[in-house]
Amino acid sequence: MMKIDIRDKAVEELSQITFQEDEGIRILAEFVGTCSIATDIELSVAKAKEDDFVLVEKGINFFVPKGSVASLPEEIILDFKNGMGFKISSKEETLGYNFKLNNHRR
Repeated sequence: MMKIDIRDKAVEELSQITFQEDEGIRILAEFVGTCSIATDIELSVAKAKEDDFVLVEKGINFFVPKGSVASLPEEIILDFKNGMGFKISSKEETLGYNFKLNNHRR
């Protein structure tokens, strides 16, 4: 069961978005097998798709495609730093930072 720990700064930033009905934040994570093992992560405003895992944290909908759930730790932390963008980490490691929210709706 996946869990998102969303920090206050990230809530503050996301609360500035005017979500349409049924919209939320899609977290797309794709495992990229290269010489440095990494996971590509993308954040965007979107509606839920049929195969999405849906979470609601602090009043915000999060949609994670089932294939992405396997590429992410069981619990992720979503934070925001001014001038730096969003940061996604787990208790063990930083998965990425400087994420911009793609506002092109999918």
